[in-house]
Amino acid sequence: MKRGAEQMQGGTSWCLADVLAATGGMVAGSPVQEHFRGISTDTRKITPNDLFVALNGENFAGALFAPEAVAKGATGLLLARGATPCPGVTSILVDDTLRALGDLAAWRRRQMKKLQVIGITGSSGKTTVKEMTAAILARTFSILKTGGNFNNLVGLPLTLLPVKPSHQLAVLEMGMNRPGEIARLAEIAAPDLACITNVQGAHLLGLADIGGVARAKEELFAGLSPAAIMVVNLDDPLIVAMAERHSQRQISFGLHRRAFVRATYVRADVAAGIAFTLTIGREQVRIRLQCLGRHNVVNALAAAALAHGVGVGLADIAAGLAAFTPYDKRFQVEELPEGVRVVNDTYNANPSSMLAALETVAEQRRGQRAVAVLGDMLELGDEAVVAHRGIGSAVARLGFTHLFAYGPLAGEMVAAARAAGMAAEYCRAYTDKNEIVGQLKVKLENGGLAAGDWVLVKGSRGMKMETVIAALKEAR
Repeated sequence: MKRGAEQMQGGTSWCLADVLAATGGMVAGSPVQEHFRGISTDTRKITPNDLFVALNGENFAGALFAPEAVAKGATGLLLARGATPCPGVTSILVDDTLRALGDLAAWRRRQMKKLQVIGITGSSGKTTVKEMTAAILARTFSILKTGGNFNNLVGLPLTLLPVKPSHQLAVLEMGMNRPGEIARLAEIAAPDLACITNVQGAHLLGLADIGGVARAKEELFAGLSPAAIMVVNLDDPLIVAMAERHSQRQISFGLHRRAFVRATYVRADVAAGIAFTLTIGREQVRIRLQCLGRHNVVNALAAAALAHGVGVGLADIAAGLAAFTPYDKRFQVEELPEGVRVVNDTYNANPSSMLAALETVAEQRRGQRAVAVLGDMLELGDEAVVAHRGIGSAVARLGFTHLFAYGPLAGEMVAAARAAGMAAEYCRAYTDKNEIVGQLKVKLENGGLAAGDWVLVKGSRGMKMETVIAALKEAR
């Protein structure tokens, strides 16, 4: 549909009767085509004999793209009631095309009787847990997993629609920014195992406060069948409390000594990654991750618990975690020609993940200089000012030598850093990222940044802080 809408190809075909049964739709006029190769929501990716689902957005009406879809080979259209059908193709009318898309995915998921589905949500870490879990499971099973940011009411159905009988497991990430979304995703996916990584201050703009976040995340546990398994973070009191309200079997994980899946003897080294002893029940193994940060140890524990829940043995869990490499723009460490280590953690940010990144760099720098280049954290609602001030204070407390802050709330970060003792000349708010790049290049040229020093670049996705790193890597 719209330029920018997305699709995943490769699913099995559909017959008209199943589409109607799944969606409760009705055919406008006489059906022309009764079999469809696949489901599409993107006119750029239409292939012959597809059923085009005309989704609606805030600034566009999907039905306007129907003629283009037909011109590119679609032989079926799924339209909202009131839309004008196109001649020469089968037009199916439904009350809500977004809901119909989810209903199609739910139908397909329920046809795959042997498929086990893992649902993962949380304020932070869910993509990393999803990727770690997939790295473990792919060693033994044929899996389907969420790609990119396909974790919402459009993306999750598009992930599930291509499922085939050969798939044994689906590892699905579930995102949200308002109440009811996780409940709907759980309804579509019907998870057999579910994990809430943590509950933190994220998406507060749509959820009011941390209690609202917790209630929205708990929708995943509330949507489970009695036979499902909950994977519970024993380090998070909010998750422990919500787990007590549900009767499903539970597998606990965390640094807590009572966790069934836990880590001890954690050791981090920038060259070798982070090592720890993984304990599952009475079994133990030493593991080394190819990434840094104690938060990634907890992410690995969540993935290990999920893998254990589907019957994977300790040796395969250890091998899968050892093979995992960080996902794009998530605490990726690379060196500039001068030997300065740049941390690309620009995929997204909330107060908890921002603090975790700062603490990880502070732990690793070992006497070297560390610069924080931080963009605003978005969708924090009334908590935004307090949250940005908290991060500014942390930058100073953790011993960063410079703070370059970017965005409308950059001044709050800088003011808090100065109040916490950081010299004014070493922390500044910017409205132009090119100015930050210029200042960093000067430091690289005059020795203000040298081999072994660190530059952390992080911010919410909308701030596009990765452009700072791209500009730094340009020839100087």
